[in-house]
Amino acid sequence: MRKTELKINLSNLKHNINLIKKFTDADIQAVVKANSYGLNMSKVLETIEDDVESFSVITLTEAEEVRKLTTKPILLLQGVHQLDDYELIEKHKLDFVIHSSWQLNEIEKYNLSNSRIWLKINTGMNRLGINLDDFEELFKKVKSLNTSEIILMSHLSASSVKDDPHTLSQIKIFNDLVNGISCKKSLSNSGAVFNMPEAEHDIVRPGMAIYGGKYNEFGTKNVSSLTSQIISLRNIKAGERVGYDGTWQAKEDCIIGSIPIGYADGLPYFMKPITVSVNGKEFKTAGKLNMDLTLINFEQDSSIKIGDTVKLWDFDSDLSKVSEEFNTISYNLLTNISSRVTKNYLE
Repeated sequence: MRKTELKINLSNLKHNINLIKKFTDADIQAVVKANSYGLNMSKVLETIEDDVESFSVITLTEAEEVRKLTTKPILLLQGVHQLDDYELIEKHKLDFVIHSSWQLNEIEKYNLSNSRIWLKINTGMNRLGINLDDFEELFKKVKSLNTSEIILMSHLSASSVKDDPHTLSQIKIFNDLVNGISCKKSLSNSGAVFNMPEAEHDIVRPGMAIYGGKYNEFGTKNVSSLTSQIISLRNIKAGERVGYDGTWQAKEDCIIGSIPIGYADGLPYFMKPITVSVNGKEFKTAGKLNMDLTLINFEQDSSIKIGDTVKLWDFDSDLSKVSEEFNTISYNLLTNISSRVTKNYLE
């Protein structure tokens, strides 16, 4: 059996939720989209359900899967993609975002009395959200609907950067707009929970902070460890080329090892060397990433053996730094791990 696996530490997951609670008195909505950032939705919900107010996803398919696992509120972060999606929202009693006026067309046809509407306001990210000039009119229309509750929300563009001027401007715009309105509000994402207490309202919506892919400086713990095992070792002479297109050339005699993991398993494609560790020692990859293999330059270390475990990252890794080597972001590292990679859970 191929010994390539993603280990997931559920105790670290629990730690991260408890850490978030220390930074906020607000209710917590756990963002579990993309199969809980690639870590398996059912296991994540089982671990943190008692600690959160609600969950949020992107697609109706995701929402249906979550609904099988919990009776708590589930928010569709992009709302409906077509108007007949409201049939499933009604059926599964889902919360949903309104970010564009068209999403209110024909909405009266559906019984949404068990749903909360989250009215999303564009405060400067210019991605999704109603314009400030349209707020009064659309808010009035939403208030006329038979729904269980209205929640006002927006999304911050750079909350990971403390005192980012644009993000602080977004917070001020939102706070000024909603001041005095009796509805619940939600603005803080992961970064704002730690960096911007002035963004805190009734519900915070952490995502990556739950999974430990960022914010280690505040005490989050990485929840995952990605490993594989060496299946081949080959002696290479100085001057010989290795891998596709022969882009890597040995500067001296060395040992090249192969591990069965590649971009089909979700690793971001790379051509420049990436750091891995074996038996507590660090080595660099050799050549381009393959679909199914990664090649490693073990230099002249004869202690490396077939079957040794290679760590691409571990529970004590800072995924933000690991992702820099891959020239990507930690979100990409986690969410792209494919179903070919075995997932094993540690309590």
